[in-house]
Amino acid sequence: MNSKNSGIANTLYQGLVENSVVGQIVLESVGDRFETIFANSRAREILEIQIASSLKIEDMIPEPDRRGSYVSFGPEVIDTDRLIPEILIRKSNGYYFVASLSVNHTTVEDRRLIMLSFQDISTEKKLSRELRAKQAEIERAYAELLEQNSQLRQLDQAKDKFIALTTHELRTPLSAILATADVLELKLYENDEQRDEFIHTIADQGRHLMELVNDILDFAKIRAGKMDFFIEQINIKKLVLQLSDGFLHMAEKDNITLSFDEPSAENSTDPILAWVDVLRFREIFNNVLSNAIKYNRPNGAVKVSWAEFVNDESQRFARITVSDTGFGIPDDKASAVFNEFETIGNVALHHKGTGLGMPISRRLVESMGGKLTFKSEVGHGTSFFVDIPLDRVLGDQFYRSREDAESDFAA
Repeated sequence: MNSKNSGIANTLYQGLVENSVVGQIVLESVGDRFETIFANSRAREILEIQIASSLKIEDMIPEPDRRGSYVSFGPEVIDTDRLIPEILIRKSNGYYFVASLSVNHTTVEDRRLIMLSFQDISTEKKLSRELRAKQAEIERAYAELLEQNSQLRQLDQAKDKFIALTTHELRTPLSAILATADVLELKLYENDEQRDEFIHTIADQGRHLMELVNDILDFAKIRAGKMDFFIEQINIKKLVLQLSDGFLHMAEKDNITLSFDEPSAENSTDPILAWVDVLRFREIFNNVLSNAIKYNRPNGAVKVSWAEFVNDESQRFARITVSDTGFGIPDDKASAVFNEFETIGNVALHHKGTGLGMPISRRLVESMGGKLTFKSEVGHGTSFFVDIPLDRVLGDQFYRSREDAESDFAA
């Protein structure tokens, strides 16, 4: 190659290196020091320096507390030829960037040179992290969608079961009412006593039918958020005793002993003042106590007690406990107690009802700021706990008197 072409080649080479999209730095190893003898425009731009001679390798070493999980630039990483996909480098202004670095050693005229080629991949790393985060977000959303679809399928099956159960339960009292009414209409009874018995059957089945309809209406109103509450401060202990009196005949009929936790002499007359909707509490307590009697063992016992307590959040409650000596609820059936559309055990074996009593009761208690829970031991019995606030914990609009206690039943 002649001198002219050689000069052109050198010029072209210098231009390619100077204007390369890859940062290029040439260091000379002098003893235990490194001196910068060249840095192209891209290297100066990335490192934010004006002239190559101002670049010191010490300025490119990150602070120890900023290294994180990355390989950190320093003399030890440039002592041999290597390719480092990700390395943390410090700029002259103190900021940091992640680079892909290639290290090559050569000797020119007895001078040991180190050529560094690097690219700033900080943006790519950031985009990669964001992409991974988006992918993780999409995967979570997809998993939630699958879970929601599964829940919708279960809900659809539960609704079918509920409709079948409700239809069966409604048909039974209706059939009894119609059959008995036919007997009365055709005057097929033999005497007045038999006629009165048929009338009693119609009244009894009519009340049962009304209970079923009330359950369904209450359930629909609660689900729609349209249940009205009239919460007043009342003596919950006195109310519990009054409501329990109505179950003495039911307990006696089933050979169940109904007892109460007698308070000590010094506080036997002290009231327990709680904030509660009397009509809704009656429904809750009746559900809990009737279940304790119905699902008890022969010659069993039911105990009703009350106490005041403070929870972990320093909230004061009155706890009404109804304990039975029944067969208990197995762990695998515990979730069904408050599960809407589901009753414990086989549908054909359960007592009369829609199975909505306990789910409705739980929602009613929670709407008044309380809680309904239970614990059970198979073979020994179950205890239900109705917790009612002793202080006002809801908005002022809930604390009011009910003008007509019976009007809500007709709603």
